[in-house]
Amino acid sequence: MGFRCLKTHTQALTTKSLLMNISKANIDSLNAVIKIDITADDYRSQVNTKLANHRKTTDMPGFRKGKVPMGVINKRYAIPVKVEEINKMLSDSLTKYIIQEKLDILGNPLPKDGLHINWEKQEDFTFEYEVGLAPIFEVNLSNKNKLDYYVIKADEAMVDKYAVDIAKRYGKMSSPEKVEVKDLVYGTFLELDEEGKEIETGLSNQASISLETLKSEKLQEEFIGSSKGKIITIDPNKSFVKDTDVASLLGVEKEAFEAITSKFSFTIDNISRMAPAELNPALFDKMYGEGTVKTEKEFRAKIANEAEAMFVAESDRKFQNDSVEYLLEKTVFELPEEFLKKWMQTVSETPITLSEVEDQFVGYKTSLRWQIIENRIAKENKLGVTREEAIAETKKLIGAQMAQYGQALPEEEMLEQYANQILANKEEEKKIYDRAFASKMTAFFKESFKMNEKEISYKEFIKFTQA
Repeated sequence: MGFRCLKTHTQALTTKSLLMNISKANIDSLNAVIKIDITADDYRSQVNTKLANHRKTTDMPGFRKGKVPMGVINKRYAIPVKVEEINKMLSDSLTKYIIQEKLDILGNPLPKDGLHINWEKQEDFTFEYEVGLAPIFEVNLSNKNKLDYYVIKADEAMVDKYAVDIAKRYGKMSSPEKVEVKDLVYGTFLELDEEGKEIETGLSNQASISLETLKSEKLQEEFIGSSKGKIITIDPNKSFVKDTDVASLLGVEKEAFEAITSKFSFTIDNISRMAPAELNPALFDKMYGEGTVKTEKEFRAKIANEAEAMFVAESDRKFQNDSVEYLLEKTVFELPEEFLKKWMQTVSETPITLSEVEDQFVGYKTSLRWQIIENRIAKENKLGVTREEAIAETKKLIGAQMAQYGQALPEEEMLEQYANQILANKEEEKKIYDRAFASKMTAFFKESFKMNEKEISYKEFIKFTQA
């Protein structure tokens, strides 16, 4: 990793921006001071023009509009106009200088402490700004560098689960006479008093209960084998597993449910049972089109392929994260830390102490280091997202969303219009550009590293990534 050593105070770059002198003195390879000298000749013309315009528009008692003596105008406006013009010149000149000299800076220039200005008496001024310079470094990427890439495979248990879910989705509903363990039971809740009698003005609500949400096996057994009209007593505070939305079963808000201590009767009104579809050619034709899948073996293979295709995004995400960690570890460079800490204080939306900055700095430093590395990779390899690519990504997202809801994709002209409408929202635009850029970075990493493919089940992958 070669650092290019920059000379210190002895070297100063000077340029002429507008009329003023601007120079840069390098303190070290990561810090510099930009000095701007402004004389009265630099701003006098602009100030006089502004004051003349003030005279034309000033309406003051005792004088006709536009006829206020210039001495009065100067007394009222000269200093504010002078400050405004000089600050504008400073901002414009500093920006132009940084662009002209192709300075790669971090954050924004910060006015140097200890500057004392007498705006009334001074005509010539010297301003100094601290700047943090981006480090000089190399990103060493080679296909000799090996990283693991996890190929997630759909195991038998997963294929079984997906097959059962599909069979249920395409199954038929029936209303059996007696309840079985996987049935959905529809009924009416009625509030009971302490003696177990129904309260005429008590709470009542019609709802459905899945036996899987019942905490007590004894209560489940009371349901199993029951018929319509059977009345079962339920304590809503004790009968259901933790994640059950009991308040909605009783038809009340969660806050109101917290005050309920009563037991309820539940009268079975109806029983609903899903009879799963048979895994046969008729189901396969519904799923994939006539004749595409002919046997259960082919059906299971199709499920496995579809699941594994969905897992690619997670494998890619893991690989990208590993690539980032690798490059952060292997790419060594320093940052102008003291400058950055001061800069963080100036850009914070709320006042923040140096101690608070110190607490946040480790995380910020890691984030900034990766941003610098990523920018270097993108610049050197011309990785960017064009407007056309952003529109294509947006169309793809629209298509996926519409397919999820079983809707047909609109014609190309309408799809283009939808995409442009979404990208008109700046927040959505940023998300889509970031998403498209992340895809390009992942593709770049796949080309740049030697990928050591490892097959792993989804369950093992999740356990591994969460460890």
